[in-house]
Amino acid sequence: MKGKIYDIQKFAIHDGPGIRTLVFMKGCPLKCLWCSTPQTQNSSPDLLYIEVHCNFCHSCVEACSKEAIKISEEGKIKIDRNLCNTCGECVEICQNEALKIAGDERTVEELYQEIMKDSPFFRRSDGGVTIGGGEPTMQPEFVSTLLNEFKKTFIHTALETCGYAKWENLEMILEHIDLLYFDIKHMDPLEHKKITGVSNELILENVKKASKMKLIIIRIPLIPGLNDSEDNLLNTAKFATKLGKNLLRIEILPYHKFGTGTYKQLGREYKLEDIEPPSEEYMNKLKKIIESCGVKVQIGG
Repeated sequence: MKGKIYDIQKFAIHDGPGIRTLVFMKGCPLKCLWCSTPQTQNSSPDLLYIEVHCNFCHSCVEACSKEAIKISEEGKIKIDRNLCNTCGECVEICQNEALKIAGDERTVEELYQEIMKDSPFFRRSDGGVTIGGGEPTMQPEFVSTLLNEFKKTFIHTALETCGYAKWENLEMILEHIDLLYFDIKHMDPLEHKKITGVSNELILENVKKASKMKLIIIRIPLIPGLNDSEDNLLNTAKFATKLGKNLLRIEILPYHKFGTGTYKQLGREYKLEDIEPPSEEYMNKLKKIIESCGVKVQIGG
């Protein structure tokens, strides 16, 4: 069995207790306007073009059998994403690493063996493995099988999810985790669709079911002007208070611009260029609003 992943991040400290290894799965059903890892949205591999590394030798143009890479009038590189099949021919010939493929396939055993190299750090710090994305529930069989391997060796496991999935797919994974991070991006279904591409009814139903099974942390990515209104935060907090004893806290994650350059590397437009990260003072103000509902709140992961 093979799974599609983007990356493995070692020594992660913000995605669960202790020192962790974080696996980024490929594919996501949402298209959040602020997504900081757009290279994980597609299930298939993506070609990244890092222009600052390019010396414009044009070797990639000659190497591309699909004629997807062309030379602009300014002598720069243009990639026709409709023609590109991410075969990697251009990547192999680029000596400056200006072209990269984002996305790889691994077997459960390959990924397990790679992550287990970090097991001494897990044991000493009470850490473990966190599966994120992208959206892990798009590959439920692979993710649940992988997590089960770690549970056999008593390693702490966590899942990060947007919650937009068939319940049976999410439930399959929940059986093999200790901790669940669940995003709630907006409480209003119409506003949720505007900023993510999908409505939130399924998400809210899933979080209610999941909270009965596992320890859960609700995460709210706070995007100024999109979901940081007092009404939305109060509605989210009130909803969270009904999730029961398994709710550990709400984490509010301040908007940042890390990853915005990746949009250019993918040939895409980043639509939130004019939004600035919130100040510490503002985040503390929002924290108090949520805490007024009697919920424990933490700024950041």
